Amino acid sequence: MKVCPKCYTRFPDGERFCLHDSSVLVEEEDIARLGTSIGNYRLDKILGRGGMGTVYFGEHIYIKKPVAVKVLHPQFARYQEAIHRFLREARAATSINHANIVDVTDFGILADGPVYFVMEYLEGKSLEDLIEKEGAVERHRALNIANQIALALDAAHAVGVIHRDLKPDNIMLLKRPGRRDLVRMTPDQTWITEREESYDFVKVLDFGIAKVMVQDELLAETVQGAVFGTPEYMSPEAARGEDVDHRADVYSLGVILFDMLCGRPPFEAAQSSEVLSMHIHTPPPSPREFAPHREITEMAEGVILKAMQKDPGKRYQDMVAFRKDVQEAYGSITYRRNAGPSAGMPPKSEEARAPKKRLTEELDEWITQDPTGITVEQARMSALVETAEKAFTPTSMSPADAEKLANALDRALDDDE
Repeated sequence: MKVCPKCYTRFPDGERFCLHDSSVLVEEEDIARLGTSIGNYRLDKILGRGGMGTVYFGEHIYIKKPVAVKVLHPQFARYQEAIHRFLREARAATSINHANIVDVTDFGILADGPVYFVMEYLEGKSLEDLIEKEGAVERHRALNIANQIALALDAAHAVGVIHRDLKPDNIMLLKRPGRRDLVRMTPDQTWITEREESYDFVKVLDFGIAKVMVQDELLAETVQGAVFGTPEYMSPEAARGEDVDHRADVYSLGVILFDMLCGRPPFEAAQSSEVLSMHIHTPPPSPREFAPHREITEMAEGVILKAMQKDPGKRYQDMVAFRKDVQEAYGSITYRRNAGPSAGMPPKSEEARAPKKRLTEELDEWITQDPTGITVEQARMSALVETAEKAFTPTSMSPADAEKLANALDRALDDDE
């Protein structure tokens, strides 16, 4: 039987969410641990339950700091490989040290069996919960989430860590106050701006089956031919049980972006083996055809399909390239820094941000560098004529017309005197 950690209603094993309050269901043994202490941490509330452990909201007994404590499931605690994998998650997350990856602060193995590690407490919801309860994610929001996931993975890959189990369940979204302008294109092709009220700050969780390219004494060897990960988000090479590199994470992120924009992953079937076969053999569907009612830009579709290439050599080769194309995929609504040029809103390119010379500096440069040998007064008169020409005439002036304009300006100055 499964139990709701909020209302304690019991449900058959096949259920995942409580029908009364939508909480994720847990086991009886998870409930029994509430109110007890592990190490220096008291366990107060269940936050979630994954394949290897249950996550509790807790508090440090002495300093009262709120934390999240992940406890390894008892059935795994007697297996050395499971403990190594659990410790690998703590080590992997800590070694990366990136703002978009959960911070692990403590680890312990108690005499009576429980293995646990302590993480920063994150008050938010998983991407899985967002999609399951609200459906497809609005395009600019989905791209912002994908961009942050890519930032986290780029940092992980830089230190030799491959996640290998990327899925919406392992992406936590924290609500933060808005900090940017949202730019929308109206039907008449003009831009309007509005301040974003809030945005999703991403935290990538669960490096439990992460592959660390530089092995150490705590890491058990990966068994060749073993299949690790979640079928719906698994790369073809992982589905075949082959050794994988960082490009497996590229594939999984492409699947997650598909899931966000379309409201469901590209491959689903009753049996996990069928899903794995689809990842290996079936070309990914076009997101724009899969969900024609959603506004999915051509570039957003291109990002997904390139990330989901069966051949790792044809995918994005790193997260930098993935993020570069994501920036061009927003379409009619974007953040100000990604918006295209339009009237009243000049592009914020490197050229636009470059320091500009003052007019007097430009004029002095021209005078000192001019090879004709004209006097300063002649140069200033020429500049005056050129400025007037640009202001009042759409085409260039002949030398004769320029002289006439100069004479007219001289007479006007004489009249003023």
